[in-house]
Amino acid sequence: MQAISFCLNGKMAHFRKYYSNSTALSHLVPPVVTIKGIIAGLLGYERDSYYEEFSDKRCKVALCVKSPLKKITQTLNLLKVESLNHLNGAGLNRTQNHTEFVVPKNIQSENICYEVIFYHEDRSVMEKLTAMLCLPSQAYLSQGISVALGSAQCLGWISQGKIVELEKRFSDDAVIAIRSAVALARIEKICLEKENCSNFFKEETITEFDEHRLITEGSRKEILFNLEDTALSLILKQAAPYYVMDAKENIVFLE
Repeated sequence: MQAISFCLNGKMAHFRKYYSNSTALSHLVPPVVTIKGIIAGLLGYERDSYYEEFSDKRCKVALCVKSPLKKITQTLNLLKVESLNHLNGAGLNRTQNHTEFVVPKNIQSENICYEVIFYHEDRSVMEKLTAMLCLPSQAYLSQGISVALGSAQCLGWISQGKIVELEKRFSDDAVIAIRSAVALARIEKICLEKENCSNFFKEETITEFDEHRLITEGSRKEILFNLEDTALSLILKQAAPYYVMDAKENIVFLE
C-alpha cells in the first residue's frame, strides 16, 4: 500500500476549536478535517464541495508532531467591518480578544512542523497530489489555495513530499513504538519509559463532515500524541490495525 507523506510547516498556527465560531482557543495539532481541507484546497476543490470525496471511508490521515511545540496568547483587535472604509481600523466597535497561537518551542530559530501521511482510494487523486507535492525541489504546487496553518494570517508551506510504502499489521500484546497521534479508543495501555523524553498531550479531533458541514456520528475522537518528537510506547487493543512506514516507523491512521 502506498501513501503520500509531506510536512506542514510554519511559524505560527491557530486551529480554532469547533464548538464556537468566535473562540480564541486553539488545538495544538490540526484536526483531521483541517488537513483534508488543506489537501482539497491544493487540488482546487470548491469550499464545502469535497466532504463526500474525502470521507473516512475513502481516505485516511495520520499525523506526527515533528517539532517541539507550545502555546502563547496574543491580544488581537477584532474589527467589525461593514464597509471598505472600516478595513483600516477606523470603524467603531473594535473588540480586544486574547487569542491562542501554536508556536515552536524556540520561535527565533525553529518552525512548526507536522508530518502528514495521506491515503486516498481514488488513484487519480493520489496521482494529482503526488505531482503537486513530490517535487525534486522544496517547492509545492497548488490549483487553489496557498497553505495556511488554520487562520489565514498563519501562512505556512509544504516540504519533503514523498511516496511511502505502508505494511498493514495487527496488534497483539506487544509494546509498539507509534510515531503518530493515536485515538484513545484504540489504546489498551500506555508504557512510560524513563529513557525517552515524553510530553503526552490529549485533545479532541474531528475526522469528517457530512454534506451539510455537520460532524458525522463517530467522527469526534480523543487522541494522544507526544509534543517532544519521540514515539509513544503503547499496547494497542487486540487486533487493532497499525502500519509500518518504509519498514522503519509505526503509524496509526486517525479513523
